Amino acid sequence: MTVNCEKLTEKLIDFALHYRSEDIPSEVIEFQKRVLADSIGVMAAAASLEPACRGFIEFARENSPEGTCKIIGTPYKASPLMAVMANGSLIHALDYEDGHDESKSHPNTASIPVMMALGQTLGKSGRQVLEAMVIASEIAIRLKLALTVNDLTDCGFYSPPMFAAYGAVLGASRLAGLNEMQALDALSLCMTQIVLPGQSARSAGSVLRGVREALSARAAMFGVLMAQKGVHARMDEPFEGTFGLYMSCFRNGYSPKTIFDGLGERWEAGKLRLKPWPCCGTAHAALDTLLHVMKENDVRQKDIRGIHLTVNKPHLNLLEPHEVKYRPKSLAAAKFSLPFTLALAAVNGGVTLELYTEDALEDKRLLELADMVTYERRAQERAEQFPDDHVEVVITTADGGKYSRESFVSPGSPLMPLSREQTEGKFFDCMSHGVRPYSREESAGILNAVLKLDERADFGCFCALLD
Repeated sequence: MTVNCEKLTEKLIDFALHYRSEDIPSEVIEFQKRVLADSIGVMAAAASLEPACRGFIEFARENSPEGTCKIIGTPYKASPLMAVMANGSLIHALDYEDGHDESKSHPNTASIPVMMALGQTLGKSGRQVLEAMVIASEIAIRLKLALTVNDLTDCGFYSPPMFAAYGAVLGASRLAGLNEMQALDALSLCMTQIVLPGQSARSAGSVLRGVREALSARAAMFGVLMAQKGVHARMDEPFEGTFGLYMSCFRNGYSPKTIFDGLGERWEAGKLRLKPWPCCGTAHAALDTLLHVMKENDVRQKDIRGIHLTVNKPHLNLLEPHEVKYRPKSLAAAKFSLPFTLALAAVNGGVTLELYTEDALEDKRLLELADMVTYERRAQERAEQFPDDHVEVVITTADGGKYSRESFVSPGSPLMPLSREQTEGKFFDCMSHGVRPYSREESAGILNAVLKLDERADFGCFCALLD
């Protein structure tokens, strides 16, 4: 797809609204089904396991008692806007959903809650909903991938939920049948509602990092609803303008060419990580490496006297500041902490949904082991390696033993994808944890329906299976 990069917003809107359905590769649609199933499971589990989500669920119920849209993992329904907010709070709360490694984005976190609500209320087909999700994911990834500065350390913003919202609002504009100016209205309204300061990722007691998509998904949905009402919010060039997003938040540190290079031909939305563990993806390589070292050398937790990491720059976000990462005060902060996550894995032989609890945050054994984690930044990052997955772990033991392993790829990444059995096992486990737990038989029916979603004429009929 060849485009003039100078009209960034205009071209993205054109892509979102008019890219031909038949040109989306079948394998990308198939992968999006897996992503949707994964997200439904993760949302269901979060409804009972993450206390920070309860306020959003209660607020949604209180403000829409006659709602029609499902709040995943619960027996409740709410209005479309309230359901989007509640489900948005759930989708990232366990840090267990998909992610795009290179861009460090979570492109489906806002779009899936939004598209599910719109698909139900507008009577859309399963194929139309899947297409809108793919378009939203692709746009979110490319907007984030275009940054030539670090959103957090250079600019002070935590941008994954921001770009997820902007992708979602454009994908939703397609699903809702908006025209170009209405889509610009929706984008402009969305953009004025969702900006996340980087301090949210560096605050030990804040739950914002976990429930942030309640705000980004709601912003996208609200933008579409108001555009449908005729609100002319239409900013001129909201992305690339003189005081547009990229200038205001990122000092114009972006490459428009990255956004459009291969757009509609090379699909980043099909290159996502599906996580085997409920924690930040940047922790996965270190976690996997630690478990390998312990198993291969028969190292027991009680014998460990030190865990030393050689890491790259991205890992520092999970190691600093010290008082936040070594003493997290919320479950969201704990999942964004390498010392705590490695301690949890060393003690339990792995990391599962049930292990991240508020009691664990005060567990002296875990905190003592977390204090044994030391680190150094690699002097020079190897350009050919994905930096988040390049890590060395050295364990020292009470008897003077020293065991090490270096890794360059971790489970769940596109280079080491989870097997079908692994993703299905994760789905069934997650679905059993909801406030309204799903039986194995119910979960199997839902999974089968997702895998055949493009054959359904009415997306609402699929959502009825979640009741």
